Amino acid sequence: MEANLTALGVSRLDLVYLRIGWHQPPHGESLAERFEILAGLREEGLIRHLGLSNVDQDHLDEAQRIAPVAAIQNLYDPANAGEAALAARAAGEGIAFVPFGPLGSGRGTARDERYAAVARRRGATAAQVALAHALALSPSILVIPGTGTIAHLEENIAARTLTLTPGDLAGLS
Repeated sequence: MEANLTALGVSRLDLVYLRIGWHQPPHGESLAERFEILAGLREEGLIRHLGLSNVDQDHLDEAQRIAPVAAIQNLYDPANAGEAALAARAAGEGIAFVPFGPLGSGRGTARDERYAAVARRRGATAAQVALAHALALSPSILVIPGTGTIAHLEENIAARTLTLTPGDLAGLS
């Protein structure tokens, strides 16, 4: 913690995530001991907000018994019912939901024919439709797509202006 604060030249970190899984939540694994340590650092004033990464609903329940959760960062596929339910719960509880890999991260979301069909109708790319879809699901969703070029960054940013119709959204969910 001290090294991070010093390296960043700050006295407090605004948001610190506890990551407990990699691409999928490790169902049944407790996070209590680790989250209690972060909660203690929060109480000392070294952390402003706590987040969770790669978790499921049980992990969120366990963490909230210890300290408030401000954000959840998970690999996200809106077609996955468990992930969609967690995102909906986060929105209902005022928790930011930050999907990493919203373009599929190898799972194919942005390459899915449903996204391609909407993209053709809207004059957009499938990646833009995937980003617009995630953003349309909840005002609590903050997408963080990766990019390697300025052109790709501009394409991703343009997705925020893409308005999907109720029919588009129904076909994608």
